[in-house]
Amino acid sequence: MKRSLPLNAVRVFELAAQHLSFTKAGEELSLTAAAVSAQVKLLESYLGTALFVRSNNKLTLTAAGENYFPRIRDVFRALQHATDQVMGQRSASLRVAVPATFGTKWLVPRLFRFFTKHPDIAVEVVTDGGDAGWDLSIDDRIGEGMDLLVTTGYTPVCAPRVAEGISEPADLFQHLLLHERPGRRAVAIASWDQWFEEAGVEPGAISREMGFGDGTMMLQAAIEGQGVALAQDLLVAYDLAAGRLAAPVSRDVPLRHSYYLAISREAASREETAVFRDWLVAELGSQG
Repeated sequence: MKRSLPLNAVRVFELAAQHLSFTKAGEELSLTAAAVSAQVKLLESYLGTALFVRSNNKLTLTAAGENYFPRIRDVFRALQHATDQVMGQRSASLRVAVPATFGTKWLVPRLFRFFTKHPDIAVEVVTDGGDAGWDLSIDDRIGEGMDLLVTTGYTPVCAPRVAEGISEPADLFQHLLLHERPGRRAVAIASWDQWFEEAGVEPGAISREMGFGDGTMMLQAAIEGQGVALAQDLLVAYDLAAGRLAAPVSRDVPLRHSYYLAISREAASREETAVFRDWLVAELGSQG
């Protein structure tokens, strides 16, 4: 007779794989790292294969572990969702992963409108790069199963007092030009050279420039009057409307940046997913 699946060991593995740490998994479960290791070994014995590579105090998943982890994670998330509904807790919840700047400058300022319309749906917003166990992912990297969500242009923006000294694009050469660097995300980010070329501005000597690995920091530097940022239109709408930023020159250039939406298989059939997706599309359509 086949032995029963050791469910407790599976749960311990799921947390250890999420954190890539026996110690952190143990803290969450009120267990010692040794007890977590013992549970993982029990599961590995049951499965007949190693799930982790343990080397120099570093924990990584084997190929089998990489394949097993997302499936186990989805099962536990579905179990928690079903349990919450039976217990009369919030009727629905979603976990949404977004690029940090998109979340800070576009999504978060508008979420109150979603909560006003749908107070029974809890939304957790996380930035990308961490645990991949989200229901929806908004990203600017094309991937399998992703649908185009929105495309935005670029505009030079700065503090209103800085804008007073700028009347035409060539004036920008005299200011500190702020830009975002792709960094580890390896996303194509528009450069100032591209913007000047597409705007039909004669090449000039950029006196000073500063790159930021995070777009939120770049925009904050512009708000503080430190220079002129090359910003995505979508992400500065609120700051422009509030007077924190100004757009000193108006040029329609063909530089574009796109965002895509991916929905996990586990979340695709849930009603709250469709509700949030429809709200998201409507908000992007209104650009309010």
